[in-house]
Amino acid sequence: MLYTYIALIFFIAFALFIPGAFLLTSKLLRPRVPGNKAKNAPYESAEATMGSSRDIDNEYLPYFTAFLPFEIVAVIMLVWSVASGSMAYTTDILYITLPIFSLIFVFISYKLIRGRNA
Repeated sequence: MLYTYIALIFFIAFALFIPGAFLLTSKLLRPRVPGNKAKNAPYESAEATMGSSRDIDNEYLPYFTAFLPFEIVAVIMLVWSVASGSMAYTTDILYITLPIFSLIFVFISYKLIRGRNA
């Protein structure tokens, strides 16, 4: 049992080491050019830049709230349907309420999208 935890720790360390090594290597090997101020400015279709490039409007939030419940519910229901054969078809209250909550999120996102486009 201890072996599985040690293997998991090594896997996590390896999974963190590889991207870190690649980022560190690219930082050390790339040329150090100060850059061009006009080239590094955010593109605003030939208009003067207003604000920071980090100011992002949440225009995709309604689409995210519409997509996420379907994605999560599909995966959970698929796993449950495969496992329910060995569980003698017992149904937990979670699997009954999960589609209901996902539909509530979809209705909320529909209202947000409809209100934004109106």
